[in-house]
Amino acid sequence: MSDNEKYVDWLDEIVKRHEKEGGFDNLPGIGKPLPKEHLKDDLLTTVIKRSGYKPDWLSKQKKIFDKLEHIVSQIKSEEHTSIISKLINEVNYEIKQYNLGCPFAMQKNYVTRENIEQQLLFWK
Repeated sequence: MSDNEKYVDWLDEIVKRHEKEGGFDNLPGIGKPLPKEHLKDDLLTTVIKRSGYKPDWLSKQKKIFDKLEHIVSQIKSEEHTSIISKLINEVNYEIKQYNLGCPFAMQKNYVTRENIEQQLLFWK
């Protein structure tokens, strides 16, 4: 690219000229931190929240919690003990799918018949 074809960023040029002329010297609040409401969310996050969008992993989280509650009630009632292992395997598969799509900090452990009540507390 030759010097004649050099890309000129006009907005950058305007800001640099304004700075040289002292246009940024007497701004209100200079040297003070920005208000917290200005730092709260970026534009994309704000638009997503206002649109009511929820990631898929949030709906999975609720479904898994409901299934865990059902399994715990089955264990306590001692009914259908033959299908409890099958239900636990199914919910563990769903937990695996959930863990693949959620943020790392939100990932959960698999459940067993012995730890299901304790794990249920982590899903609330």
